Amino acid sequence: MNKLKQMLMTVIAITFLTTSVFAIEMPRLGFGVTGSIAGINASGSESDANNTGTEASVQTKKLSNNAIVGSYYVELSFGDSYAGTGNGLTFGYEQILGETDVSADKLTRTDVITDDAAVTAAGSSTYNAEAEIDNINNMYVEIPLRGMLFVKAGISSIDVTTKEAHTSDDTGSTPGTLGNASLDGTNYGVGFKGITDSNLVWKVSYEETDYDTLSIKSSTGNTIKADLDVSKGSVSVGYRF
Repeated sequence: MNKLKQMLMTVIAITFLTTSVFAIEMPRLGFGVTGSIAGINASGSESDANNTGTEASVQTKKLSNNAIVGSYYVELSFGDSYAGTGNGLTFGYEQILGETDVSADKLTRTDVITDDAAVTAAGSSTYNAEAEIDNINNMYVEIPLRGMLFVKAGISSIDVTTKEAHTSDDTGSTPGTLGNASLDGTNYGVGFKGITDSNLVWKVSYEETDYDTLSIKSSTGNTIKADLDVSKGSVSVGYRF
């Protein structure tokens, strides 16, 4: 996280040093709301702690989901004249509201139980798993290029919450439970923005976020690792004082 913050501060410092007009103009405060279509993609693996060398001890899976999400933002903007009206250097904070499932489908795995001392008859054991992401926060800088065109870079954080369910004919079985985790990520994007005579600001943008690798261990010692990426197309409307 510290490296990400250092990278963002370096971009900010370079922009200030190379664009003197921003230093002589007072920043303008803005706020607004954003509607987005987000594509969530994850690829991961589960390593069995009880691997005997004879079974498939590592299971891999790719997950995806599309979701419509809403957010709010607060911004400080400098100097409209550098690129185009309404398109000045901007520092902002955004929070996405609510939670979103990582996968469109619930993950299900059924293991066959054979007769042993703990089981009166052969049967099956079924595991269901889901994961949600929420508390999504983003700190960003928008750098104007030309006219209404800008590029965006920032740092993001999310919480990943896992949910498990287990049914079994084996009354002696003890299913594992997974913990939760928080992840940091970097995002970058491109967009267009402008401002009306009544100080209404509009933006259309596309961005991608690459999060750190998720690594959690279940109560039975299994290890879950996953790589999570999010792409997002957005439309924003706000007001600038």
